[in-house]
Amino acid sequence: MSRSLLSALLLICLACLSSAFTSPSPPQAMSTVTAPPPPKTADPETETKRGARRRSAEDIDDVTVYREGPLEYLEDEWETRDPEDPFHILLLGATFEKKRVTQTYVSGSISYVLGMPEDEAVELTVAAAENGLSCLGTWEREECLKLGRQLQVRDIVCRVVPFAEG
Repeated sequence: MSRSLLSALLLICLACLSSAFTSPSPPQAMSTVTAPPPPKTADPETETKRGARRRSAEDIDDVTVYREGPLEYLEDEWETRDPEDPFHILLLGATFEKKRVTQTYVSGSISYVLGMPEDEAVELTVAAAENGLSCLGTWEREECLKLGRQLQVRDIVCRVVPFAEG
């Protein structure tokens, strides 16, 4: 190659390098505007501060909750029972297997749902945590199922069983 050709190539390379280190032209701006979401229409009676709809006791009754299995144990389709026969609600120790479910939370929920004094709810909660289960009380079957569903909605593992002495 001739010396003049090499000089020309060198000048071209230097020109390219010097343009690479100078400030570039401003970037082309693209529009990023999007349309706003449609406004939400809500019934103010069913809205809370955060905007989430609260479930009433009637809503909970209509929901079948099987978080940790069915609610009713020892259910026998051939057994005839009087609607007023007594049933128990059992609090199971499996309730405490979830890290976020504490004994304080469970006793507060039991006290609230069952209308039980707080100290009694604490005692039954501790018994279930230590022994694997405790009997929360005795009611008619329909009342037990209603209360059991309300406890299950609160992540409490419980079962409804027919009345037994002892």
